[in-house]
Amino acid sequence: MNNKRKGKIFIVSGSSGSGKTTLLKALTSLKEFRGNLVKIITATTRPPRELEKDGRDYYFLGREEFLRRLHNGEFIESQELYGDYYATPKKDLLSIINAGQDALLCIDVKGALVLKRLFPHDALLIFIKVPALNSLRERLHLRSSESRASLAKRLEIAREEMGYARHYDYIIVNDVLKGALKKIAAVITAERLKAK
Repeated sequence: MNNKRKGKIFIVSGSSGSGKTTLLKALTSLKEFRGNLVKIITATTRPPRELEKDGRDYYFLGREEFLRRLHNGEFIESQELYGDYYATPKKDLLSIINAGQDALLCIDVKGALVLKRLFPHDALLIFIKVPALNSLRERLHLRSSESRASLAKRLEIAREEMGYARHYDYIIVNDVLKGALKKIAAVITAERLKAK
């Protein structure tokens, strides 16, 4: 009989500009998580932003290739957001958790709820919230990657996404990066101890 522990899936969501990507980079560099908390790289059809790399930040796929993989059942969940597709590679996620390692995923709210339904006992949802929509507007504006129309659309979607926060196991307000990092690290550490 195999008594090997199945890995947990830590799913982090938050609106565009909430700082979730920065938080996760800082989190995976912490000594206590290195090697046993594996970030799952998701796929997208959107073009890379400046400094983003294929295979490190996302798997950047053409629309046709993405749809081919979707049709072949290679994604465990997929969503359309801002006119582009995003998805979680099934093989990558299952191989990590079946090996007893914990997976870290950064996906949108609808994808997170799909995975929570598929893995009700293994998935833990963490929502990263900005202190206020004004600070979100400032963060997105500072990022300088948005047109005025795109910025308005992202703010509209952010309001909608915040409504999903009530379905999450934890809500962390990212007002000060160091404080938010401490909180998310404490949540993951506590949940991993429970699972042992």
